Amino acid sequence: MATTLTKHELAQRAWFKAEIGRRLEALGAVAPGGTYDYALATVAGKLFVTAYDDWVACRFEEPERAKAIVSDTRLNPCSGKWNHVYDAAMFADRRHAQLAVDYFFIELDRYL
Repeated sequence: MATTLTKHELAQRAWFKAEIGRRLEALGAVAPGGTYDYALATVAGKLFVTAYDDWVACRFEEPERAKAIVSDTRLNPCSGKWNHVYDAAMFADRRHAQLAVDYFFIELDRYL
């Protein structure tokens, strides 16, 4: 059954997406062209990132290199995908949406 989102929840999701982009750009991420919105240099190689309303799609360019460095169980060792999906409750208010952003950047920081 589909859930209808309130205007407030939609606003939190839009803010989440924009804030992820703003903070990636502050870290030096660039628009690579193609499927992903951003590319960022990490110790595990180039990371491609696109923020959506309630999740962040990530893929390391070099899966073998990432596999040797990234200890997170979300990393797909074959494709290099490293996605971050957040529960709908994280977008009930700005404080929780901010936590979702912070969680992503705390995890990303390990590889910068």
